[in-house]
Amino acid sequence: MKKPLQTTLALVLAFAPVVANASLPPQPKSYSIGVVDLSGETQRQTVVDREAGQYLGHPTTVLLEDNRTILAVYPQGHGRGAIVLKRSDDGGLTWSDRLPTPESWATSQETPTIHRVIDRQDRKRLILFSGLYPIRMAVSEDDGRNWTALEPIGDFGGIVAMASVERLANGDYMALFHDDGRFLRNEGKATRFRVYKTLSQDGGLTWSQPTVIAEHPQAHLCEPGLIRSPDGRQMAVLLRENSRKFNSFVIFSDDEGRTWSEPRELPAVLTGDRHVGKYAPDGRLFITFRDTTHVSPTKGDWVGWVGAYDDIVAGREGQYRIRLMDNTKGADCAYPGLEVLPDGTFVTTTYGHWTEGEPPYIVSVRLTLSELDERAARLKPSRIDLFVSGEDGYHTYRIPSLLVTKKGTLLAFCEGRKGGRGDSGDIDLLVKRSEDGGVTWSPQQIVWDDGANTCGNPCPVVDERTGTVWLTMTWNHGQDTEHQIMQNAGRDTRRVFVTHSDDDGRTWAEPREITETTKQPEWRWYATGPGVGIQLKHGPWQGRLLIPCDHSIVTPEDPTGYNSHVIFSDDHGKTWQLGGAIRPAVNECQVVELAGGTLLMNMRNYDRNQNTRAIATSRDGGMTWSEVRHDLVLVEPICQASLVRYDLSSAGGQDWLLFSNPAHGRTGVRRDMTVRLSRDGGKTWPVERLLWPGPTAYSCLAIRSDGTIACLFEGGLANPYERILLARFGPSWLTGEPLEP
Repeated sequence: MKKPLQTTLALVLAFAPVVANASLPPQPKSYSIGVVDLSGETQRQTVVDREAGQYLGHPTTVLLEDNRTILAVYPQGHGRGAIVLKRSDDGGLTWSDRLPTPESWATSQETPTIHRVIDRQDRKRLILFSGLYPIRMAVSEDDGRNWTALEPIGDFGGIVAMASVERLANGDYMALFHDDGRFLRNEGKATRFRVYKTLSQDGGLTWSQPTVIAEHPQAHLCEPGLIRSPDGRQMAVLLRENSRKFNSFVIFSDDEGRTWSEPRELPAVLTGDRHVGKYAPDGRLFITFRDTTHVSPTKGDWVGWVGAYDDIVAGREGQYRIRLMDNTKGADCAYPGLEVLPDGTFVTTTYGHWTEGEPPYIVSVRLTLSELDERAARLKPSRIDLFVSGEDGYHTYRIPSLLVTKKGTLLAFCEGRKGGRGDSGDIDLLVKRSEDGGVTWSPQQIVWDDGANTCGNPCPVVDERTGTVWLTMTWNHGQDTEHQIMQNAGRDTRRVFVTHSDDDGRTWAEPREITETTKQPEWRWYATGPGVGIQLKHGPWQGRLLIPCDHSIVTPEDPTGYNSHVIFSDDHGKTWQLGGAIRPAVNECQVVELAGGTLLMNMRNYDRNQNTRAIATSRDGGMTWSEVRHDLVLVEPICQASLVRYDLSSAGGQDWLLFSNPAHGRTGVRRDMTVRLSRDGGKTWPVERLLWPGPTAYSCLAIRSDGTIACLFEGGLANPYERILLARFGPSWLTGEPLEP
């Protein structure tokens, strides 16, 4: 739960300086605070400059003394090229055409930076730097209307000069930059990344020889972003880590930059490139940067961070993150400028590949923290990596299933695939247990391992009368692919099995085969779930254990061969029978029972003309089913999904349903895990929330007795199958307020 604003402000005001060289435990590579996604809110965005076929990048900005005029500089090229100068007289709402600049600005070799300085005689000037060797500088004494040529500031060079310029207590200025050995003395050979400072005693006109303030034996520290503490007594410098082995780093100084603490890793949430931070009127920090976090759904995007300075000192994650814009090409974006206007509006400006397939261009985004706080308060599901591909003996983990037992234990099932990512081969069925609502978990346990064969498709159901957990599964020969089985060309067929646990998932009975009573002879492919089954509560079928399944049988009216069906047990799992089938062009499915006893089946859809979920209903306990219809709201890329009933007292007996899937909607593109809420039995879905704005695939929802919702889902950065994550959230996350009937 987020700290109230008053508490966060108290932490800022109660800041205590850190001790130099203070260390923290190793930082994780992912974060748990929420992400407010502004990337689609075009009303916040202003195009500063765009040129067809021309790369525009790496801007910095400066706010003039009138607190409304902003200047922006950036190169016509990737980190080098002629420097462009633009001006906004209305706080970044509109921008001028490109302004005249000295001829020497066309010779810039590096990212330009611009800063406002005041000398000891209160003379104000703007200074602009261009790096590599030698570092050069231009000066304006009239708020940027006229500029000198670029001239060397000394016999030294550096990269991203000057990333930060800060006035010291004695009136001097300190400028920070980095070099990797190539440009400091123009030796042209990379040696070690070092961060340097240089001082000016005359308001930025001349600069001293640089000295090292930070280096690391393994990390590549660069692009220093300086932020003062709220009381001004301490400086923190956030550092990009260019080897990509570590998180970003931070160093501190309590003596105006004369000495510095040893570099230490930041939390993953602040890992990125070119940090620029400023304070909001309430004392909180907004820091913007390029996201290079090792595990992050916004990796490579332009992001922001909201928190307190004391969060940086203490190594805490802060309040929330913001995705400012969605970069469409790698991580080529976001050397940001950042200004804060008197009313607390942040105007942040950067470059990126904002239009897929086109060169990057310059955009600014406007925001205030007060307008985002309410949205952030509805964030953020806590999230942990439960199964990480490549760990604990398995190449890939797939097909998540999540069940709450009668005693409240969470059971997380999945397939552990040894030979690769594919659906066939040596696959074991695994489980982890949590007795504290998903906070901590047992080591993974093998439920079923049949050597080199395929054991998978977990679909459990709990018998609320006995407490027994029944787990239905499927088996096939490890060398048989789905295609071979569908063509009747495999070494064996697809078989159906069941096991059970009477001790809340600690131990499991030997799997027994139930194929004979649950599969028609002409069926070929077969899958239980994946997901969960249900126990019926209404009508003459009360107590029935029902498992949604699918199978294949090629017919003229169904050329895909895929169909859905159910199996059931009316004797508490002792025997299992075949229920009704649903066809055509549907397969992986989930089922819920509505208040009146009607069953609602939600299915993966193979009708390529309908990128939406398929729906059917049954009024006789699953023995027969209606014709298939399509829910136009529930878009899908052809993928499994989860559907559960929110059956708690707060629902007042109404048919409240929760649904999750990768709701991208375009065929084959599995991303954007989304949770939706229906209050009318699936007729409408007025509430939706994005759970993971990145590659995702299969998912499974579960609801605990206290109303907490959990979602176990496949997700990653480059592809959906990097890990299986567990997200937990309260019902208020869906609507921003407690769920009420």
